[in-house]
Amino acid sequence: MPWKKAFTLIELLVVVSIIALLVSILLPALGLAKELSKTVFCRTNLRSLGNGMVLYQGGNNGLVVPSYNMTGTNGGPDVPLDGWGPILDRDKLIAGNRANSGSLLVCPCMKDIEGMKDGQTGSDPDRPKGWMDWPNTRNGTSNIPLTIPERGFNRILRVAYWINAFNPIGSVTTVENDVFYTTSVGYGVGSNGLYCTAMMADRIKRPQQLIALADGVYAGRQRDDRIGTTNSRIGYRHPGKVGTANAAFADGHVAPIEGDEFPRGTGGSAPLADIKNENLYGLYSVYADPQAYFGQ
Repeated sequence: MPWKKAFTLIELLVVVSIIALLVSILLPALGLAKELSKTVFCRTNLRSLGNGMVLYQGGNNGLVVPSYNMTGTNGGPDVPLDGWGPILDRDKLIAGNRANSGSLLVCPCMKDIEGMKDGQTGSDPDRPKGWMDWPNTRNGTSNIPLTIPERGFNRILRVAYWINAFNPIGSVTTVENDVFYTTSVGYGVGSNGLYCTAMMADRIKRPQQLIALADGVYAGRQRDDRIGTTNSRIGYRHPGKVGTANAAFADGHVAPIEGDEFPRGTGGSAPLADIKNENLYGLYSVYADPQAYFGQ
């Protein structure tokens, strides 16, 4: 009886070892490819949201969408806050929902965490990568979602992007208009006797540099936006040197920003010279007119 050709046990073990090696090499690459595809999806979301904001300006005499509306009040648990996401949704400029997917208002890399559950994001690096539901009322330690039918806000939306706004709430502070991309329209009266007035798009001097939206939650707190900073609102959800946040700019384009390069605002512990360098001479800024703000 003639011998039939077949693999030896050693040959089979060699083949199995090669396959195992290839799998160990390919799996991390496939995981990275999946994360990168989500990053691209996030940038598409932000581009669509940026377009929605431009359309809002076109339909509102050049006014930038408010971070939310506060008509003649300094806030408090009885003050309903609508939010920029629900405003764009109500006006049919974008579409949102209260799910963790299927909405322009959430990033596909978002963590399923209520980012501002205790009033701030604290020191947990995952909190800024989470979400916040709008409209709501805030009492400083919790956020209570609710609808505002009298203003046309008939559903609650999940939002996982930060907006660059002058955003005082719950206290009397000095009102500064036309500083960032937008503001809490109607807040006041401030300690200087002023109310927050809506930002006009034509007051933005370098729209290609001004950050409007970014991965994250809620609004404002520009002084604490670097990765690892306590109470940061920016969610560094994407791969990078230290982690990146995608950002939409006032002119509509989208770009990633590394967590150690995000421009900061004044009011924190960073030296003023560093803040000037980040906003005046760098690629990006949180200020609508950095030259005027810093007296350059």
